[in-house]
Amino acid sequence: MARRQLGQCRASVGATVNPLKPEEDKSDGVGRRLFLVTAEDTPDALLRVLGVASVQQTRLRALTAAPEGLTLAIRLEIDDQGEDRARSLAARLQACPSVHGVGIGWRA
Repeated sequence: MARRQLGQCRASVGATVNPLKPEEDKSDGVGRRLFLVTAEDTPDALLRVLGVASVQQTRLRALTAAPEGLTLAIRLEIDDQGEDRARSLAARLQACPSVHGVGIGWRA
């Protein structure tokens, strides 16, 4: 079998990705919903939460996830699609097997 050598051309992902700063927010006047999710700190917890958001056809604008003790704190910012959609997403997130709690807020 032929082996491919990739060489020394490695790019640093961290150098090209900048954190979202509030002053750089260009949402064109569309409000955002903020979802704070506490989940088990397992390898698939984040993917489960993102899967629920994807099925609900949300427009993800910002995402942070960090371990906090034995749990994983996940912060999702999505374009506002109305109160009913936000409550539906929160209920579906809460029903996720690895999720302990969900909080909803606004980001202007």
